Amino acid sequence: MKKIMAAKNISQIKVLVIGSGNIAWHIVSHLSFFKRFDITVYNRTSTPHLKQLHKEFKVSVITDWKNVSKETDLFFICTSDSAIKTIADKIRKSKVKGFVIHTSGTAPLKEIASASKNTGVFYPLQTFSFGQSVFWPEVPVFVEGNDTRSLNFMLSFAKLFSESVVKLNSEQRLKLHLAAVIAGNFSNAMYAAANTFTEKELGKDFFKYLIPLIVKTAKKTRSVSPANAQTGPAARGDKKTQKQHLVLLKKYPDLKKIYKSLSKLIEKQQKADAKLQRKTK
Repeated sequence: MKKIMAAKNISQIKVLVIGSGNIAWHIVSHLSFFKRFDITVYNRTSTPHLKQLHKEFKVSVITDWKNVSKETDLFFICTSDSAIKTIADKIRKSKVKGFVIHTSGTAPLKEIASASKNTGVFYPLQTFSFGQSVFWPEVPVFVEGNDTRSLNFMLSFAKLFSESVVKLNSEQRLKLHLAAVIAGNFSNAMYAAANTFTEKELGKDFFKYLIPLIVKTAKKTRSVSPANAQTGPAARGDKKTQKQHLVLLKKYPDLKKIYKSLSKLIEKQQKADAKLQRKTK
């Protein structure tokens, strides 16, 4: 812990990134720019991703936990949520003194409490794909620490990545993760549904004509609230158009149900927003 806290005064910090998936690639990619970090990646099996990390970033890779250095200063758990507790137990049994961090949006900090006296959470709110870079300064990172000293370290460390670092406890982070799933994953599922619909009804590659609309809609929410940015037949109460759409969706019962549900949601949101606007006038 002391070694990490005094990062400016030392030449190397030994980092073990545990896992070789999407978030691991991005952590390794960014930390490799800083000469102060000596990075090793652990994965229990030798995967193509593990080999690519070694080749692309010239980092050490290991598949045997016995080869984990006792001098490791920073453990970055980048695994599935279900594996976090198992990894924490491995670290505890190794009797190392490094700082232990997990990157999950849903796992509580206490999940790694047994691993070290110093633990934290580093949760970047972004969608990550292996091998596809993100612009880290614009990625908000939410951090937590098991005590004041650990939290202060997490706040400082996260600033190596992002210009937007926010303290958030485990309960709040779970709520934020849910919001991210609704805004990101669910929206993407709708893109996939629109892509399937256009391919079947109009032809291949028609989805590309929707991309400017998708980008514009997302950008609008930077300057106005999502409720104020809402357009379309449900927002304007256009029942005639909605009926025409529902006829077209007879062959797609699941999508038809979603269309009805989301239309009702939009109508309720618009009514609630209008009521709020009247109150604030």
